Amino acid sequence: MQRRTVLKLATTAAAGTGLSLLGAGQGYADPAPATPFAVGVRQYSWTRGSRQITTYVYYPATGTPGGSPVTNAPVAPGVFPVYNFTHGYSSSPQNSLFVIRPLAAAGFIVPAPYFPNININDVYNGNMSMDVSEVLTRTLALNTSSDALAGHINTGIGVGVSGHSMGGMTTHGLLTAWPDSRIVSANPQSCVDMGNPSTSVHAKVLFVHGDKDTTCAYSSARQAYSELPAPRGFLTFVGGSHTSFWSDTKFPNTVVDWARWSMYGDTTARDRLAGDATSSSTRWEFVDGSTPPGTTYYNLVAQHSGKLADINSASTSAGALLIQWPSTGRTNQQFEFADTGDGYVRVKARHSGLVLQVAGNSSGADVTQQPVGTAASQQWRLVDQGSGVISLINRQSGLALDVWEASTADGARISQYAYNGNANQRFARRAV
Repeated sequence: MQRRTVLKLATTAAAGTGLSLLGAGQGYADPAPATPFAVGVRQYSWTRGSRQITTYVYYPATGTPGGSPVTNAPVAPGVFPVYNFTHGYSSSPQNSLFVIRPLAAAGFIVPAPYFPNININDVYNGNMSMDVSEVLTRTLALNTSSDALAGHINTGIGVGVSGHSMGGMTTHGLLTAWPDSRIVSANPQSCVDMGNPSTSVHAKVLFVHGDKDTTCAYSSARQAYSELPAPRGFLTFVGGSHTSFWSDTKFPNTVVDWARWSMYGDTTARDRLAGDATSSSTRWEFVDGSTPPGTTYYNLVAQHSGKLADINSASTSAGALLIQWPSTGRTNQQFEFADTGDGYVRVKARHSGLVLQVAGNSSGADVTQQPVGTAASQQWRLVDQGSGVISLINRQSGLALDVWEASTADGARISQYAYNGNANQRFARRAV
């Protein structure tokens, strides 16, 4: 598709060149923190080539929640996802604590680079987006360093990015012209459209914008929103200007719950979004995209343990193992049964769109999630045990889905074994 002319904040802009960074399939941090943290901050002097990138990293800290961030405060126990924030023109991380502090208090490590000489050319030529990618790389690397944050950073689930104005444009640039495929959640605030969505980035994206913004055209952000696939959301502050929503609690509440849903898999946070964002002065739009009309999803409850079939760590990567785990309410424990038309079904994980497949024909072979194909190893025959309980027999191997050695432990592997009808081969198929 021929790209329209990108709206600009200034009349001069340099052309950008692409940046592609490889990333892993998304999982989720676990569990979502139940209570807020105090907030600490550490300062780092990083560079990208000749470009200085002083970065303040805010994080969950020990101590009493509330109050100002404490420099070099002890890190709270736990492992936390990374969610970057990039400020706009003539601002700073310290002037952006209205959104940085709630994110860190909710359980996120928030690198916030400081750009004292931020300018529109560096936004349009990609320098700002590439700087943020460097900040993300440096932040993740702290996990295996001698730094106080070592061991507290979740490096396996992807990253989040957010920003306001030029920082919002920088954020959208990471989804478009200078893509970073590690990004799984994004929040451009008061931005303009930076180009066509990249096919290498798969993120849940939340836009925030005032519809009377005279600095960054609301219509441009709407165009950017319309081009992104679901899941996506748009919080409009009706009558709002470029910055007027900063003092409105609906802004940080919505941003934090979006981050908790997209990074922690917290479905209760997702369900709070409409309440967070809705008032007489706002307009909330949300396209979830996770449930096609008429689709029914099921939990599979192992009869011997009462635990649910679960894609390990909520990974969206091909090859992730099927295990048993206590009920979490997450979509990695929900499965669609897609009829093949000849007496078999494919069992599709809701969170990833991948289907259950055996790794071979031997007893004990792993069951993993894989892309949909025609292989008999990803087709299953249902054996009705009555009262909504079934067993599943693999078409290729003739063996049954089986919690290995009838374990009742959390995380026990679900594999395949010769069919015997025992309770560890029986699963209640419970509609979600």
